[in-house]
Amino acid sequence: MVFDVHVSIEAIRHEDFLLATYYLELDASVDVTAKARAFAIGQTIGTWVEVPGVTDEMRERHSGRVVSITQVPPIDVDGPEPPQRLGYLLTIALPTVNFGANFPMLFTTLLGNDASTSVTAKLVDLQFPDGYAEQFGGPRFGMAGVRDLVGVHDRPLLLNMIKPCTGLSPEAGAAIFREVALGGIDLIKDDELLGNPPFSPIADRVKAYTTAARQAFEETGHETIYICNVTDNPSRVRDNARRAVDAGARAVMVTYATVGYGTVQELAAEIGVPVLGHFAGSAVYFEGPDSGTTAALATGLFPRLAGCDLVLVTTPFGGYPLRRLAYLQTTRAISTPRPGLKPAMPVIGGGVHPGTLKRYLDDLGADIVLGAGGSIAGHPQGPAAGVRAFHQAIAAVQEGRDLREAARQYAELGAAIDLWGVQD
Repeated sequence: MVFDVHVSIEAIRHEDFLLATYYLELDASVDVTAKARAFAIGQTIGTWVEVPGVTDEMRERHSGRVVSITQVPPIDVDGPEPPQRLGYLLTIALPTVNFGANFPMLFTTLLGNDASTSVTAKLVDLQFPDGYAEQFGGPRFGMAGVRDLVGVHDRPLLLNMIKPCTGLSPEAGAAIFREVALGGIDLIKDDELLGNPPFSPIADRVKAYTTAARQAFEETGHETIYICNVTDNPSRVRDNARRAVDAGARAVMVTYATVGYGTVQELAAEIGVPVLGHFAGSAVYFEGPDSGTTAALATGLFPRLAGCDLVLVTTPFGGYPLRRLAYLQTTRAISTPRPGLKPAMPVIGGGVHPGTLKRYLDDLGADIVLGAGGSIAGHPQGPAAGVRAFHQAIAAVQEGRDLREAARQYAELGAAIDLWGVQD
């Protein structure tokens, strides 16, 4: 029987195919079905010419299939002025036996198009076969584990990042850490720009910061968890993480796009503490309108699949031109229940201050981490007051009270609202 590269979704629904959907635009004169066939075969077993050694069994087991081609918009009949270019949603079925739970090979198959068979297309959706996602491991702790670590289950968590971003000695950073922790912050992390420099080695920093956390706990009774940045060359990430944990760190952070998703996968499987994934460097994956992938995949699903328990999310409200739909889709990719993957916890960062809380809680609910830097460090009454202002704002929003009204009751919240306002 002649092998047919075209297949219905029903025919492969229960087989080990990953369904990848792409958006592409072509001149109206281009045969999109020929393009789709070349792409499906070229990214699996094919080349642009016939070569010896390709058997029917190989085609059946290893070849990609064209599942669907949907024209956007769905024009079926030409009018008096036919369009010059057409958009398409193209769904390709890719046999998982070709790449397994292996990020480098998965990305090579999805995005590493051979020049002779490729199309200029943007990956917009992935659907996994049964059991595939859990092969990656995913979050070891997930949303529930993070909440258990912090001991807070009934409100959004609060996170601060040490400012200034870099240049601080462990002792100077610890002094700032203690000031913030005295306000009752849940989590404090390094800025992504501070790794393991000679002026602040990881082990020294962890010891200094955990001492500051213990001192603040003795005064307030509220425990603050330090998240240490272990980002480095891939060969050193796990060593950095082990050094941090041995020194007392109970969570670590890594910039997944710069070290590679596969490195994060190995780290999460071995380190034994929650991992926060930072989006630094990820824009190259999704900013192109005609290539790469979407923000929801690059900064949502993929870091979750790699094992991040917390995933930092940018928003349209902090100066970066991310579209609202992309921000919502990204947070859902991180936390929406999915077979084989624990939900991770979105960390909302960029321009977060007490006056923004109602918007974020209305959009995303309470299972988020609010990542605030300048609005805590720059509070006119000091960092501890900045943290208290957030707690006051969270309580007001969860009780259904107007933030402006609550600001008249609490001095710390009032000062924050006076300075930064309320964004409804």
